Amino acid sequence: MQAGAPKCYDGNMNWVTVHRSNGVTEAEILKNMLESFGIPARVSAEAVGKVLGMTVDGMGVASLLVPADRATEAQDILAEHFTAEA
Repeated sequence: MQAGAPKCYDGNMNWVTVHRSNGVTEAEILKNMLESFGIPARVSAEAVGKVLGMTVDGMGVASLLVPADRATEAQDILAEHFTAEA
């Protein structure tokens, strides 16, 4: 890797879950928010939730993941800018 080259987050990076939501839409919005703060993020969800567009007994839950070394920063941003509805 060249000096000054951007760090690659697609290799053997350790990704951790910072938020779980009942659907991909909310998770994607939060992913975009974190990326706007410069934090790489991914959404992981079971295919059945994407196909059916609903959550039943845990199916359809989407996880928002960030690199482990950015998890605290991501959680702080989520706490400051996002409030889950009851």
